[in-house]
Amino acid sequence: MKVIDILRKNDSNINEILKYILDIDIFKNFDYTLNNKEKNKFLYLKKKYDNSIPIEYIVKKAYFDKYTFFVNKNVLIPRIETSDILAYLSSEKYKNILDLATGSGAVGISIKKINPKIKVTLSDISLKALHVADINRNDLDIDIIHSDLIANIENILSFDCIFANLPYIKDMDSLPSSVKDYEPKIALFGGINGVEIILRLINELEKIKWRGDLYLELDPAEIKYIKKEKEIIKDRFNKNRFIKIKFN
Repeated sequence: MKVIDILRKNDSNINEILKYILDIDIFKNFDYTLNNKEKNKFLYLKKKYDNSIPIEYIVKKAYFDKYTFFVNKNVLIPRIETSDILAYLSSEKYKNILDLATGSGAVGISIKKINPKIKVTLSDISLKALHVADINRNDLDIDIIHSDLIANIENILSFDCIFANLPYIKDMDSLPSSVKDYEPKIALFGGINGVEIILRLINELEKIKWRGDLYLELDPAEIKYIKKEKEIIKDRFNKNRFIKIKFN
């Protein structure tokens, strides 16, 4: 089995598996022949891919904006449309941002890379997810806090901006098998109407009289359940993907 034989399949995800197992530039080594160990590993991982396991979990990485992040089964795979919010969050107007329910840390870490002046904190209810975020943080000056929403965030009033991509799926059966069978359910299910956790966050912020801008990612069909005055932000696919709520 040669590299060129696999490239001829013209499948970018299959190419990712090949790059994952070979320590060479596959596009400059068409005639390279996989040894038995490499061939067996390739076929093993391809079988996983054929069984709907997300390619990102197979090769342990996901692309987000112009960055690459480590991912595993303990975090959601960052979606391309989520990166559309970065232009708003990396603005000079914000000094201290909390990336709530951070998962892999893709949003918060990207903000820090785009605008190093902004202080960024990552938080999640899942310790396993925070381990992944810690790996992605590397040596960046970013704080990490284990918390169920804002419960353990002692300096919550110091943040002038919060971004939260909270669980907002209301019907798990509606998801493709690659999502519902492999991505963490704790990061997906948002209650009967999909906004149960989102509404709880809004209520908790109101109780402590927090002041700042809250950005939420949610299903466009669920925006109607958010009764507070809000600005709707579209993603690159022209869908109402985010809302901005100003707490005064």
